[in-house]
Amino acid sequence: MTSPAPPPGDILYGCGFRLQDGDLVLAADPRKAEPQMVHGLANLEQALTLRLLTPFGTDPLNAGYGLDVRGAFTGAHDRRTAKELIRLEVVRTLGSDPRVREVTEVLFDDDPQFVTQVLAAGGRPSDHRTRQWQVLVTVETVQNVTTSVLIDVEF
Repeated sequence: MTSPAPPPGDILYGCGFRLQDGDLVLAADPRKAEPQMVHGLANLEQALTLRLLTPFGTDPLNAGYGLDVRGAFTGAHDRRTAKELIRLEVVRTLGSDPRVREVTEVLFDDDPQFVTQVLAAGGRPSDHRTRQWQVLVTVETVQNVTTSVLIDVEF
């Protein structure tokens, strides 16, 4: 008996281990203790989030992987310039994923439309004012599907 073919998105967007706050999520049955899997668009969203949360150059297998925000915070830049440098770096980072056709929007938590877009994407805006920005990134995939990821960028 053969299994039915997976939906096209599952093949294109792949599958991986489900992560929560950077840790593997194990099956609910304690007797199995197997890692849960994530498939399709959810896997792409998780992979894009990890790509943005990984500091550039820290992956021992791919030195060009990750988000490089050092340039935005090490120069004598005002807030607007720092945001633009981060925006460019987010586009570079996510644009290098072959499943992403285009990064369509990068919003910071102090942008006027940020809260509306985060709520529309099913997220919850942070109510903190610390040394981090929340960034909502919207991408269009190679299958013309639009999805968003919400991350915190520390500075």
